[in-house]
Amino acid sequence: MAVQIICPNLRCRKILSVPDEVRGKLVKCQYCQTTFRVPIDKKAPAPQSSEEKKQ
Repeated sequence: MAVQIICPNLRCRKILSVPDEVRGKLVKCQYCQTTFRVPIDKKAPAPQSSEEKKQ
């Protein structure tokens, strides 16, 4: 599923659609050529530690 993000360049601010596979990686805006990192999904559940699994 694609992720929609806004270009961080204040003069551009275009809505971009990028694939989930590029989360955490550098991408380039197709309109203004600004390079930025796609945020990692904060909604994903955190991996459980071994202590949490035992309880």
